Amino acid sequence: MRNVHAAILPGLRGLIAAGLALFAAAAAAGARYELGYEPVAERMRVRLCIDAAAAVREFRLQRGGADYVEDLRRERGELRPSGEARWRAADWRAGECLTYVAKLGAVVQGRDREVGSRVGEVLLVAPQAWLLQDATTAGGEAVVTMPPDQAFAPPWQELARDGAATRYTIPATPFGWSAMIAVGRFEETRLRVGDSLARLTILGTTTAGQRATLRGWVERALAAAATGYGDLPLPQVQVVLFAGGRRGPAVGFGQSLRGQGNAVHIQVDANASAAALDADWTAVHEFSHWAHPYLGDDGAWLAEGLASYWQYVLRARSGALTPQQAWSELDAGFGRGLRTADDSRSLAELSQAMHARRAYYAVYWSGAAFWLTADVELRKRSGGRIGIDTALQRFHACCLERKREWGAEEFVAKLDALVGSDVLRREYRAFAARRGFPPLDALYARLGLQRDGDALQLADDAPDAAIRDAIVRRRAPPPTERASSQ
Repeated sequence: MRNVHAAILPGLRGLIAAGLALFAAAAAAGARYELGYEPVAERMRVRLCIDAAAAVREFRLQRGGADYVEDLRRERGELRPSGEARWRAADWRAGECLTYVAKLGAVVQGRDREVGSRVGEVLLVAPQAWLLQDATTAGGEAVVTMPPDQAFAPPWQELARDGAATRYTIPATPFGWSAMIAVGRFEETRLRVGDSLARLTILGTTTAGQRATLRGWVERALAAAATGYGDLPLPQVQVVLFAGGRRGPAVGFGQSLRGQGNAVHIQVDANASAAALDADWTAVHEFSHWAHPYLGDDGAWLAEGLASYWQYVLRARSGALTPQQAWSELDAGFGRGLRTADDSRSLAELSQAMHARRAYYAVYWSGAAFWLTADVELRKRSGGRIGIDTALQRFHACCLERKREWGAEEFVAKLDALVGSDVLRREYRAFAARRGFPPLDALYARLGLQRDGDALQLADDAPDAAIRDAIVRRRAPPPTERASSQ
């Protein structure tokens, strides 16, 4: 892509003005942002308007945010500082606006990678550090206008495009939830998975062939995740790959972010083959987190347990693994959990202290054992009609897009209510109170999972062999298509 020169900047305001026509269909409630990027200066011009009048409005940024804002003005009144990265506007009239310049280049110069970083020519910036929010008006809408050869990739929900301008809904999530936006020269590929849209951004220096390999891997992982219950659980998601020449496995660290939308970030080796990428579980693990709400530290064992369970089950359903491979990989995970078990704390206590004690295997795989146990019991009681995927599908329909933290027991109680069961809450209480790794011998015997030395055999004459096979049975994923890139 060619360099962008300062000669385009005089026309930027005109582009922004043209993009504002996209607001015609917007709801009047909430905050309305107009964003226009200046790439040479690496700064964003921001106009924030709120239609509802208020006696007082408080505007805020996260830590360090005041250092990234300049020329902050209220268009028709006074704006006073009210604390660190906070400002107060009294007698706010309907339709009033603030304007300022956000210094995105300064955001990435700090040492806090949770606020901002630079990936080649691309800036990765947390919106909470530079995008002012009204303390009482969560979420909102934004029209973003970018110059040619520049892209803007947020976790927000895309509504419409009109030339250089794109309109988004900004989901209302708790202020402290992490989010990142990519700004700069890159391509964003739009992947349709059934009725859902995944917007894929690949950062780092890559060839066209490498990008094609990585896109294919993400498409297959998304299709596998959709076999959970026939579709992705969210209408729009963001996927960001950090591609580089890594030493070690094809896929490195992955994480799920929930601030202002849903995103997954994964580090990958740009040189990895399709086979090496497909052999890794990270993408399906992270995509599986879209099926549950944020559960906090208390529920980390539930959240990570579900992703650890599904990373093999869903890959078997998509055909990426054979049933034998899926059960063997799950068994190996349970073995890692058993070897690192901590008898000094209950699972609930260990979950809260997971990072401090680095008790990842014990927490993740105890949680996976919970979901397997509950899945089998639900299927057994219902004659195979109901499983974990049924409960999560019904949760998706009623509750998943409510952007709030759920208590761990509140979540499983809701799942039980949705399928007319007491299985999950009962097993939750037993697992949460347990010290050490949960015993699985009786469950293995019922499922026909038999160890033969280091190998795992599947016995077809076991009482619940049919349930075992149904859990990993091949399923057709929804259609996936690659849409235009920007």
